[in-house]
Amino acid sequence: MIGTHFIELPVPMPPMLPEMVGVSNSQYFALYYQGSKATWSNGRAMATFSYYAVYAPLIEHMALAIHLEPYNLGSDDEMPEHAILCDTVSHKMYVGAYKKIDYFLLQQHPKESPTFSEQEFEEAVKAVENMTLEQMQKLGMFEMFGNTNPQARQATVELVQWLDQQITEELIQQYIQLANRGNWTAIMALDTLKRRISEGKKQQQQLENN
Repeated sequence: MIGTHFIELPVPMPPMLPEMVGVSNSQYFALYYQGSKATWSNGRAMATFSYYAVYAPLIEHMALAIHLEPYNLGSDDEMPEHAILCDTVSHKMYVGAYKKIDYFLLQQHPKESPTFSEQEFEEAVKAVENMTLEQMQKLGMFEMFGNTNPQARQATVELVQWLDQQITEELIQQYIQLANRGNWTAIMALDTLKRRISEGKKQQQQLENN
């Protein structure tokens, strides 16, 4: 079903990603940034999710950053020109033009749109009203008021650890070569890796000294 106009990313979809962003009951969904929020959509529904706990750790991770550099996934100043397409069945990720992915997502739903009854509307409102602060924080709705909760932070750690396993010596050498040419994405990714290694060594020393 995936068309040739989408480019498959060389990293599989992290298995925890759908739950972290809040997607369910869809084979395909897209990730991008718009309206100053990380956003997902499946062609019929869309919602925001945590930028700091999910979106940034995903797109800025060394396993993906250099592959996403040519694309505009959106920013505070620009609407997205591209999006990441996730396949929850094959566990693959693709990148492509935002409009083409948006149209593609529409095709996974029946042509006949179900009617939204008054009862369903009331249930939807009730679901939001009954959502706890912790649940809203996990989905990134109140991110502007503070850091995510410990459960969300642990999920972020697991996401980053999973992405770490996708790093290869060849990829690191590619980053080094690009950094030597002045590529800013590569420079920042290597600097982040250096800081993570430094922090890891400090924590290890603290454990050994205790």
